[in-house]
Amino acid sequence: MWSPHVTALTNSTGQVPWVVYYSKVTLEVGKIVFHGQKMSPPSAATFQTYYQNLLQSIQNRSILQSSQNLIQQARNIGTPQLAAGGVVLAELLGFFTVGEIIGRFKLVGYRGEVGSHH
Repeated sequence: MWSPHVTALTNSTGQVPWVVYYSKVTLEVGKIVFHGQKMSPPSAATFQTYYQNLLQSIQNRSILQSSQNLIQQARNIGTPQLAAGGVVLAELLGFFTVGEIIGRFKLVGYRGEVGSHH
């Protein structure tokens, strides 16, 4: 008996090697960008401290007050922060665009059946 779940499963298993390959490629590109931007991952203690403080602020309901501080910080953003944000946005757009081109195997348009137009 035919089931859409079985079809989706058989279609997805054929894609696993592509998913693994592109995951590895993305990881390697991420490493290059990470090292190129001279970034370093936060320590485990930093993660633990952050999430403990977050949990405490949720329990104390002080997170609502911190949203006012966040609005004030957003108003004080300077030109260097905006420029850095623009560069990151351009990088993300570039990665998305390259991913779309790779996914479609074309520069323009999507592949499809002629009879699939409505």
